Amino acid sequence: MNLRTRLSLTFIAVVSPVLLLFLGNFYSYFELSKQEEFLIKLKNRAITMTHLLVEKRSINESLLRRIDEDTYTSYSDRRVAIFDQRNQLLYDSGELDNPGKIGPSFPITTTLLNEIGQQHEVAIKDGKRSGVGLLIHHQGQVFKVVSYGIDDYGIQKTKEAIFVSGASFVVAFLLVIALSRLFARRSIKPIANMMHQIDQITVSNLDTRLAITNEQDEIGRLALAFNQMLDRISAFELQRSFVSNASHELRTPLTLLTNQIEVALIKARSVEEYKQLLISLLEDINQLNALSNGLLELAQFDAKQIHVAWSPVELDGVLYEAVAAVLQKNPTYSVTLATDSSEESLPSIQVEGEESLLKTAFINLIENGCKFSSDHHARLIVQLRETDVKVDIEDKGIGIADSDLIYVFQPFYRSANARTIKGNGIGLSLTEKIIKLHGGSMSIQSALNEGTTFSVYLPHQAHKIG
Repeated sequence: MNLRTRLSLTFIAVVSPVLLLFLGNFYSYFELSKQEEFLIKLKNRAITMTHLLVEKRSINESLLRRIDEDTYTSYSDRRVAIFDQRNQLLYDSGELDNPGKIGPSFPITTTLLNEIGQQHEVAIKDGKRSGVGLLIHHQGQVFKVVSYGIDDYGIQKTKEAIFVSGASFVVAFLLVIALSRLFARRSIKPIANMMHQIDQITVSNLDTRLAITNEQDEIGRLALAFNQMLDRISAFELQRSFVSNASHELRTPLTLLTNQIEVALIKARSVEEYKQLLISLLEDINQLNALSNGLLELAQFDAKQIHVAWSPVELDGVLYEAVAAVLQKNPTYSVTLATDSSEESLPSIQVEGEESLLKTAFINLIENGCKFSSDHHARLIVQLRETDVKVDIEDKGIGIADSDLIYVFQPFYRSANARTIKGNGIGLSLTEKIIKLHGGSMSIQSALNEGTTFSVYLPHQAHKIG
């Protein structure tokens, strides 16, 4: 039995008794009200007939019976018997009151009359008959009156009430079943959504986390616990991957250094040859240093150890400085800065963030664009939009295959057509993490042998990130 069915049955088990209790109380109240109303009618009949009997100087007994019969017609088998204080019968509607009655009349005994005299009011019940015995004082005289009958109207109303109550219960029960299914569906919807999100998490996207709408309820705390478990798994996986990749990436430049030194030691060489060797060793050491720094920065991001002092940053200044840094390091490269408007210079744009990190990100993108272009040229296009600023870095280089696009931002990944060009596969991964840290995003458009465009989207200061 699944959770939805169990919740539905639990809902029905809880609500149905409450519904039955409500209908039961309604029926009980109806019965009590009906009986009380009938007793009031019997009392009124007894009092009225007693008053008429005392004042019947101008009313004969036949007329008295006719008045009695015409006045109270809502119940059958009715009878009014009036006795004086000595239990002598003064008036009895008797057989004339019930010509078609079923069964004998209710026996009015001396014991009953004495009880009426003592208690002043006595309730009477005989099968379907209900009645009352009253002690009535009128014009200085005392009378003992017994009035009873069968409440035909009340019995009919009881049958109708039972039918309506039963039909209401059936309709209400069907409604409870429908509501129970709705209740169960709505109750497990957050769990179903969570399961759907969990199904989307694979080895390739362990950084995905479950959405938490309310951390105070049990579902929110469960999602939070699951996310924390994913954090621990991701940390372990990142540590394992980092150690493996770092070992592999560091081995290559260290091997080159070792080989060059070993070759140099085989025999004596000229000063010029030693100079060239030292230049080559310096290049390899610089590459090793860049790789080590990149690995360290990447490890800090993965371990969430980057602490950013947020402040307004002039993005146009960052772009100018990034271009200058790339050109200073690589004099053969060229970069064009442009806007989507007719203005020649970049617009003044402020974003919230950390200047050095943003500069690192754009240096990586500009270097990539120039490095993979045959003419070592890249083009930057800046577009100021309503909520963010878009920076496109275009090149006319070797391009990226569609099958490789989903792996571009993975650490150490290099597409097949780029492996002959010097690089370590860290820059783009680090760049994406920096942009995400600043509340931005990145996209790629590329075609083999035609070029690639990296688009960076950053919220400007009018829409600060939290």
